[in-house]
Amino acid sequence: MGLSVFGIFVFVAGLLVLNASYRWAVCGMAVFSLFACASALTLPGGIAILPANLFLAFFALRAFNLGGGAALTGAIGIGKPGFWLFCTCAWAVVGAIALPRVLQGSTLVFTIDRNAVDPNQAELLQPLGPVSGNVTQTIYCVGDLVVYCCMCVFLRCRGAYRALANALLLLTALDVMAGVIDVASHAAGVDVLSVVKTAQFADLTGSELGGLVRISGTFSETSSFSYFTLQLFAFCLNLWLLNYRPKTAGTLAAASGLLLLLSTSGSAYVGLGGYLIVLLLSRPGRIARIADARKLRMWVILICAGILAALYMVLFMPTVVSALSDFVDATILSKADSQSGVERAGFNSQAMQNFMDTYGIGVGIGSIRVSSFVMVVVASLGVVGTLCYSIFLVKATLSPIQRHHAFADRAVAYAARHGVFAALIVASVNSAIFDLGACFYLMAAAGASLCVPLRARVRPVWQPAPPADNGPAGTRPRRMLLPAPLARRRAMQGALDR
Repeated sequence: MGLSVFGIFVFVAGLLVLNASYRWAVCGMAVFSLFACASALTLPGGIAILPANLFLAFFALRAFNLGGGAALTGAIGIGKPGFWLFCTCAWAVVGAIALPRVLQGSTLVFTIDRNAVDPNQAELLQPLGPVSGNVTQTIYCVGDLVVYCCMCVFLRCRGAYRALANALLLLTALDVMAGVIDVASHAAGVDVLSVVKTAQFADLTGSELGGLVRISGTFSETSSFSYFTLQLFAFCLNLWLLNYRPKTAGTLAAASGLLLLLSTSGSAYVGLGGYLIVLLLSRPGRIARIADARKLRMWVILICAGILAALYMVLFMPTVVSALSDFVDATILSKADSQSGVERAGFNSQAMQNFMDTYGIGVGIGSIRVSSFVMVVVASLGVVGTLCYSIFLVKATLSPIQRHHAFADRAVAYAARHGVFAALIVASVNSAIFDLGACFYLMAAAGASLCVPLRARVRPVWQPAPPADNGPAGTRPRRMLLPAPLARRRAMQGALDR
């Protein structure tokens, strides 16, 4: 068991956060999620605890000190989106413990087992049974639920959405900086970012494709960088569309989008294409009227610039066209025929077979290796878990945002929802585990917290006012509107602000 430099920094930051404003806790959780390949604490057996996982203890304690246990459990109350995330987590924990044992040997799986004697065992079909992946993925799943609940508590404080926006904008700036450093260090022949990649993960950085370096930033491979960056790109882009801190958000959106285009990652290109469809169908004008005009101008400029650039290259730079066609073929079109593409297709095909062999029950989270988040949910959690998690996503991202909230809160919540959409698109292509990261659930909490459950939309209570002492005798008492739910919410809000 050893504590690294990152671990010392996390402990110091956590102790400071416990005695500072909650805004620093939100900022710390967002920033530490960037270092997904750094080891903060090493447990016996070589198990590495990441900085974000270690900081989660201080994050949760700060939320408990702020709102108490009632506020934390209130985030997963019946009728709220978090309730369905809690149901998913509960089913995942029970399934990870029971299903590999109850259904042992009923189907063949590609396992996730760090204790395997043969390092190539993951590439061989094995009978279903308990493995170390059941434990680690269960811990990550519970951690995601804790992140969501704590962020919901913080979002009930005054100025919390502004604090979350500042934290995510800072995170985007750091992510862009890491991508630029990765490109520059590769050109210089040194690996500057190796100091933040201390965890025992397979390091696939430093490779090239088509003469361009495959940008990985602080992550172990370019697909992980693409997943993390695309959700931040979507968040910043929508903040710019809504005219919320447009200069900062627009600059970061352009920088992160450029890095995604230069990353040479097929996941980034597929994710960008899928998200642009979501952006095209979105209606940001419901949040800010200026957003529709900005969105129209953006599409016109992009389409015109794309057509002019294509015509120029076809007429005057045919060699560039040939190089680009070969590049697109290598990164997207021929990806399915490559060795990794065939391997991923085999994982997903076997996962669907596992789902059928267990009659829709699932094999338990962490039992199988796949290459798509959709197949992770379907094959691991079965019909019950898939239904619960789908309801959570629908409620958290598609429920109407109430208009009585401040514009800044609605803008950040709307942008966070688009970050969730972008993350899900990329994860559906390349994610091998159920854990989508702390940043994803910070955004999911922001997208869900402004949704008022139907049971809370009660009719106002009319009560007769007490007789006025200064009124004439025999006059009819006045009636006043007493919105009880609103009064309770304001009282709780005042307690959180104090």
